[in-house]
Amino acid sequence: MKALMIVLGISYICIFIYTSIRILTDTHSTSKSLAYFILVLAFPVVGIIIYFSIGINYRHLASTFKGKKVQEEMDAAFPALVPDQTDLLISSSPKRLRQYHRLITFLKQIGGENLSENHFQLLINGEQKFPEVLDTLANAQHFIHMEYYDWENDLRGNQIKEVLLRKVKTGVKVRVLYDDYASRKIKRNIVKELKEGGAEVYPKIRVKLRKIANRMNHRDHRKVIIVDGHFGFVGGINVSDRYDNSIDTGLYWRDTHVKISGPLVYSLQRHFIVSWNSCGAPEISPTGDLFPEFTSEPQKGIPALAQIIAGGPIYPMSNIMLTYFHLFTIAREKLYITNPYFIPNDSILDALKESALSGVDVRIMLPEKSDSSLVGAASRFYFEELLEAGVKIFLYRKGFVHAKTVVADSFISVIGTANMDIRSFDLNFEIMSVIYGEEMGKQLEDVFLNDLKECVEVDMESWRENTFSRRLIYAIARLISSFL
Repeated sequence: MKALMIVLGISYICIFIYTSIRILTDTHSTSKSLAYFILVLAFPVVGIIIYFSIGINYRHLASTFKGKKVQEEMDAAFPALVPDQTDLLISSSPKRLRQYHRLITFLKQIGGENLSENHFQLLINGEQKFPEVLDTLANAQHFIHMEYYDWENDLRGNQIKEVLLRKVKTGVKVRVLYDDYASRKIKRNIVKELKEGGAEVYPKIRVKLRKIANRMNHRDHRKVIIVDGHFGFVGGINVSDRYDNSIDTGLYWRDTHVKISGPLVYSLQRHFIVSWNSCGAPEISPTGDLFPEFTSEPQKGIPALAQIIAGGPIYPMSNIMLTYFHLFTIAREKLYITNPYFIPNDSILDALKESALSGVDVRIMLPEKSDSSLVGAASRFYFEELLEAGVKIFLYRKGFVHAKTVVADSFISVIGTANMDIRSFDLNFEIMSVIYGEEMGKQLEDVFLNDLKECVEVDMESWRENTFSRRLIYAIARLISSFL
């Protein structure tokens, strides 16, 4: 028995050392590394089991490697397909645009994204998005590409399915990517019917153990549509009836999307091709047919210059986090942020505080009632620190604000899929548009100010009235969120 105990003890020490090395080398987030160390120290056996169950994304190691290779191939091919006019556009633009040369160059360096001239239609909620999407899909002539996180088996989900099936019959090429976990409800009918109807449909990342994989591993969190290479959609609105508030979910859903017409669609196409070619589907070549020339016909919407920035585990840098950080630090007068999931890392937290302490009017709008109790509680851990720095925090009371937008100095607008948490920064596949222009900035700012009417401001005096037990709950929630 003694010999057995010695063998078990030595075995455990070896496993612990191996686990510690894996935590140090595989977990890039300092807070998450510390959290896992605390877990395996506090719960010697259970902690190690938990780490190897959810701390390592086994199923994604191979696809991530392939995704990196596909991304590198696309980076090499893209310049020949889409000539870069960034420098020309900057030099010929008004002085105010040239003031943001550093941001434009920064996004080009970390993502290889060109600056281009486009037209934008701001779409508020599903009430505006779905009619525009259905109309654009119905007018497709050559191809439709869709990449969605959450596609529900409901009225809107089936309406889009029916349009896609009709377009396939007319010869339009339809390719659809969906997140295997979030869109699991469409696999029995919508996915099956689309495939039978001639569409190509694939999950971006296959999930076999759904109960373990839920919010524990990489997810394809993008919401993107590309039609004929001329029109694109991106933003926070998934394919679900709750986004147009046509069903009673107990919460009013408030979200923002944008329709794009112009060369910026090429960038959406670029990232879709990378996703498609790394998911196990028959590969598509980045040919000129997928990047058609634009006509000189007038387009609907607001004219503006813009870039696309994409993030995910296949990219060498944390593109989404770095974009937010850079934007927060260059704001000079106003910085209005709307986001549903706010668990900032130290860099984002410091950027917000620095901006507010420098005299910038920093306002953050978050949902008063979150669809995730854990995230809602974790977000509140940061309130006092932000309030002390002069950041203004507003809680949306009308329902659940799910928009992921930023407007800085009434000139730079960000509309996309990315939350402000570790998942969107490092784990999920995300994408967002960065738009430069006073008209678009003013419109998005007006939307923010209108939403403020449905908010209550958090002030320091009332915040400090929170009991110790409530503050402890926020701290524990913040710690637990480090594992997710």
